[in-house]
Amino acid sequence: MGSERIQLGSLPADFRDVLMREFVPYSVGLASISVADPVKFIPLGSGTLVQRNGRTGILTADHCLRGVRAAKRARQLVHLVLRDRSIDLPPEIIFEHSLVNRTDAEYGPDLGFIEIANCERLSSVKAIASVWPLNRDPKVLLKEFGTVGCLLASVGYPEERCQTEVTGYSFRRVSYHLTCPHVIEKGNIKRRNGWDYIDSKCWYGASNPLVTSFQGTSGGGIWGVKVHRNKDRKLVIQRSAFVGVQFYQTALKRKTRYVRGHFIRSIYDLAWRNFPGAPVA
Repeated sequence: MGSERIQLGSLPADFRDVLMREFVPYSVGLASISVADPVKFIPLGSGTLVQRNGRTGILTADHCLRGVRAAKRARQLVHLVLRDRSIDLPPEIIFEHSLVNRTDAEYGPDLGFIEIANCERLSSVKAIASVWPLNRDPKVLLKEFGTVGCLLASVGYPEERCQTEVTGYSFRRVSYHLTCPHVIEKGNIKRRNGWDYIDSKCWYGASNPLVTSFQGTSGGGIWGVKVHRNKDRKLVIQRSAFVGVQFYQTALKRKTRYVRGHFIRSIYDLAWRNFPGAPVA
């Protein structure tokens, strides 16, 4: 079997829809809502449904976790956007775990885990969405999805394309799920203080449908993708894997910015080395 080189800009427009359908089942939009009058709706970011050592929850950025912790203290509900539906989680079934000691905005480290107690509400989440198992060997994933030229897809809910209308005790939320393809270039993968990072290039060309700000996509997943052509010569996904978590965007310079995320070693190994044995309310 031979290989084919495809330019990122040459990806068919409908292939973005293919990517979106592949990863939407794992993606989560995060917000907090009060039950007072008027309702307060506060977007908190994005995340990915994962399972680690039999415990299920949302892997996100630690700075998004702070908003969840504040909502819990205020006895507010945590609102999850799952596919085209939503579920509200009461504070008593949520356990927040800061997986890192965040010291720097640009490099974090910036990872947090929102554990959902094993209850009926978790069963409802699993009935709607999919959960990614974090039991893969990071060395194997790095070999397959961590090389120059590999296709990545960053996903999340950019706030500038979402709409929220609040009226008294009710609200209406229209969420927009962004799936943005990237290619790993030389120098994009970095290591700093033991953590690994991926910088995904975003070029603001005339026809590139990028958001002006990635605010709201913090905590969103980064996926590695292998593609091939089917018998009809259409691009299809051959294999994919969850490989990172977004948490920072650089300033826009010369029509270019980078979205930074923690990469494979960080999310499969390093972040969990001090993970507690039991949830702390």
